[in-house]
Amino acid sequence: MKGRKPIPSKIHQLRGLPGKRPLNALEPKPPEGMPPCPPHLDKLAKEEWARAGAILDEIGLMTGLDMAVLAGYCQCYSEWARATTEVQKLGLVYKRADGTPGLNPYLRVSRESYDRMLKAAVLLGLSPSSRAGLKINKKPSKDEAEEFLRQRK
Repeated sequence: MKGRKPIPSKIHQLRGLPGKRPLNALEPKPPEGMPPCPPHLDKLAKEEWARAGAILDEIGLMTGLDMAVLAGYCQCYSEWARATTEVQKLGLVYKRADGTPGLNPYLRVSRESYDRMLKAAVLLGLSPSSRAGLKINKKPSKDEAEEFLRQRK
């Protein structure tokens, strides 16, 4: 199928419907909620899972079906971070065995994992451009509600 990929109804709701077109009533609606972290992720990927997943879950953008996309994002984040650390240690260019300069191979790993990470981030709403039009109605916490009522007295 050519053309633009369809935008999920949840994203349309968060952005608003300027064209006033009806939402797709037949679109599957998986239950919202954070799936468990896959055990195969490394330590840094699991930390990113907890950080990014908590934010996505809080704003209602996470479902069990998104587990693989978030896991891929987190693993790419981990690969990018580790490769970038190696580039910083070794530099962009190194001396080969024959004495000629060569591009640090970790630089390629860093670039490729960053590209894959960004693609997954866009799918999840983790990039500035993918969430620019979202309008999230955050539920006030109990403390915020109590503070509001105190100010009204």
